[in-house]
Amino acid sequence: MSITDDMKTAQDLIYLVSCAVNDEEADKEKCAEMDLTKVLKSAIRHSLTVAAATALEKAVQLPPSFREEKYKTIRVLSLFEVERKQLLNELEQQKIWYLPLKGIIMREYYPKSSMREMSDNDILYDSSRAADVKAIMEKRGFVCSNYGIYHHDTYKKDSFLKFEMHRTLFMKELHEEWCEHFESTIDRAVRDSENNYGYLMTDEDFYIFQICHMYKHYKFSGTGLRSLLDVYVFNKRFSDSLDNDYLSKTFKELKVADFERDMRELSEKVFSGKELTDKEQNELSFIVSSNTHGSSENALKLQLGDDDSGKSKRRYILKQLFPTDALTKKKHPLVFRYKVLYPFWVMYRPVKGLLFNRRKMFGDIKRLNNYKKDETK
Repeated sequence: MSITDDMKTAQDLIYLVSCAVNDEEADKEKCAEMDLTKVLKSAIRHSLTVAAATALEKAVQLPPSFREEKYKTIRVLSLFEVERKQLLNELEQQKIWYLPLKGIIMREYYPKSSMREMSDNDILYDSSRAADVKAIMEKRGFVCSNYGIYHHDTYKKDSFLKFEMHRTLFMKELHEEWCEHFESTIDRAVRDSENNYGYLMTDEDFYIFQICHMYKHYKFSGTGLRSLLDVYVFNKRFSDSLDNDYLSKTFKELKVADFERDMRELSEKVFSGKELTDKEQNELSFIVSSNTHGSSENALKLQLGDDDSGKSKRRYILKQLFPTDALTKKKHPLVFRYKVLYPFWVMYRPVKGLLFNRRKMFGDIKRLNNYKKDETK
């Protein structure tokens, strides 16, 4: 299989990140041969700048652009930590139970916490206190534009601080089985010994949530190298202490057993420098092309697959224009309740796109028009 320029850059990034998380010295000659401008761009797309820089700076002099991006990222992570500590202190004072999620916990399992970058902070909390949490966040200067619409309320401050305050872990309309399983998360959670109202998932539940969340992104628009690295780092630390019978049973019940096995095996090979099969190489190429949270191109690929016919593309357009009842009820309850509004709403959506999101709209149209099925599989 030929290696494209993008994959060569991705392999350089993977090598650096692997050295960082495995506490190994990067080869100086190998680093000197890398196109570090391209490696940096790839690292930014996959939220792996600090990890790559950590290995690179021990082998060669870090280019100014790489160094600047590293310290900018660390600064943002530090600001997140300050905001998070103050927020959790507020929750403690108001006796609201909370449970940190995802990167907030995952960063503790990396050799250096700064290696695990975050674009937001996710926290599950007592949903009966949503109004109180909203008041806390607004007092702290955060603005919420989607209060009560999704399974989490997104609060933003400045241009880079974002907190997703979770009422539930997933949208029931899309993942009912997952929601049923995780409804009892707080019952299984362990009290954080340093706080009165803070909780932590068991290691098993944390991994199950990690895999389900990864799968959700993977099936919608793809997921990037950081997610794959999380799987590797977690299993490297906990594989010998987990209740594998419980994990196996639960992964089967939630219909993610094959996905978990594939990602675990792929992550172990990728970040241990082992040779991949052609199937695994194709999987890795898809992940590399997905960026941290997926890509528009991969979202289209996942929707259309091997059918690039005009009929398939028209079906895709209709699906975008006419969302399911479940999503309409969740995102636009007024339209769902008063059906007479539905045709006006359908006509309004593309007009809104033209007025406020024209670049994305025309970009999506161009990608759809140019889409061709993958002939290399």
